[in-house]
Amino acid sequence: TTSISFSQSNYTGTIPTEFGLLTGATRILLDSNALTGTIPTELGLMSEMTRNFALGSNLLSSTIPTQLGQMVKMACCFNLGGNSISSSIPTQLGQMSKIACCFNLHSNSISSS
Repeated sequence: TTSISFSQSNYTGTIPTEFGLLTGATRILLDSNALTGTIPTELGLMSEMTRNFALGSNLLSSTIPTQLGQMVKMACCFNLGGNSISSSIPTQLGQMSKIACCFNLHSNSISSS
């Protein structure tokens, strides 16, 4: 299991696109910081992600990258809640059919289209 864990660490700035190069990571915990900007499309390259994709409670904005749908092994805890995301939910996220609990997009400005 490879984890990236920086939860509740008072980090600011943007999420490095280079995190997407960590294709073997199974967990990424960046929740409860003050991260800004967009969610890098490169995070979709983390195809071994199985649980705890946690980017919630930050200041992320813009759209949910369609590339995140490539995380088809995701089984639990996909969390983008508590940000400023203002897009619709990409249909590609439906490829994450193994998710059995905690698919969280609350407290955003998700649109229906």
